[in-house]
Amino acid sequence: MPLFEGWEHVEHTLLSVQAQTFRDYRVLISVDGADKRSYEACKRFSDDPRFEIVVHERRLHWNGNINWLASQLREDYFCYWQHDDHCAPDYLQVLIDYADRHPEAASVYCDMQHFGTRNDVVRHKSVVGFALERVLEQARRANPAAIRCLVRRAAMVSALPITSATTWTVAVARAGELHRIPRILYFRRNRPDSLGMQMLTMPEEEMLAFTLEYGLGVFKYAFPLVQKEEIGPLLSMIADQLVNAQIRKRWQVDFASAAPQLREKFLARFFETAVREFGVSPAAVQEGRERLALMSSEAQRATRDGGVKVRPGFWSKAIAALSHPTKSSRRGRG
Repeated sequence: MPLFEGWEHVEHTLLSVQAQTFRDYRVLISVDGADKRSYEACKRFSDDPRFEIVVHERRLHWNGNINWLASQLREDYFCYWQHDDHCAPDYLQVLIDYADRHPEAASVYCDMQHFGTRNDVVRHKSVVGFALERVLEQARRANPAAIRCLVRRAAMVSALPITSATTWTVAVARAGELHRIPRILYFRRNRPDSLGMQMLTMPEEEMLAFTLEYGLGVFKYAFPLVQKEEIGPLLSMIADQLVNAQIRKRWQVDFASAAPQLREKFLARFFETAVREFGVSPAAVQEGRERLALMSSEAQRATRDGGVKVRPGFWSKAIAALSHPTKSSRRGRG
């Protein structure tokens, strides 16, 4: 549990953890930035030998705190528990029982009920199939349910270092299947002052950097799974997802309403970074740009004709074309 300025709700959350019917767990609470009020709010739980509280004097921020927590993992599973959320008493037991029966699942999660400023239910379908198929499908959905759950140790280790919640889910999908249990066992609090809400008001340059980081993170996990001649198509699919409003846009630049110059600036950075960091060839970049131009025209036509920004069936066909199991032995289910 990463904890910073969470004193108002953390006691209720820890009571939810303590009430779990599954008892064989260790709770590691990582208090960031010497946050004394949050430490005081959860200090009484240290009487329970399963609970451990560590206070960091230096501010780690969310991703640094998550990486530190992951580095302390010595159990079979990692369970990320937000400091202001709570779960049904049988939450851990249901997830553990399922994970024990399904070793192919890198993560196991349930349906999530929002409360507070939202009251909808998140139902994230299972992500299965070959590794490349899983990576691209999870990237398309950009749904965080697959980390607010139980993550198998090997999958957690393979995802390090974690830079954001969205790329974390893609990394876990690379490691194995993502399995949904269709029951509401997790209750997620939504607050107007939460980190997620603060991210919606990021300056444009920060939003561009976040979007770029997400796109390159997807490419990082998909790149080893394709053959040389597939790199261009892969680049175009990821770029299309980022600039043609293919995914949920809450924490990414909405290029559909942005100036064309901003779109071109972003694409130039995306392709240039792919060359610099992954050794992508100029020929693959050129092919990616050409394919993207065609995909962008199709997206504009779909928006104009139907008033929608998501093209039904388009991504599933594109993923299937890249993920055909006979093309590469590297696309295993593991």
